[in-house]
Amino acid sequence: MNEFKTDEIKRMVSEKIKEIKGETPYSKVSERCNVTAARISDVANNKIDCQLSTLIEIATGLRIHPKELFDIVFDFEEYYSELDK
Repeated sequence: MNEFKTDEIKRMVSEKIKEIKGETPYSKVSERCNVTAARISDVANNKIDCQLSTLIEIATGLRIHPKELFDIVFDFEEYYSELDK
């Protein structure tokens, strides 16, 4: 059976959050959305799984379109092709 890459994809999304956040403190992002700074930090450091609504709120706090969180360098076509073998 082929290995699923969910953990790798989650890690990449977490890194994307940190990249977009830059030097902005989690507390500042939290002030602009409905998620605590601790929760945002946990998501950004890949410590927890989160709901889609949390990702949408984080995007709101970062003032970006939610799709930007998934703008990662990952070859989904190749991945899916491997899964279908």
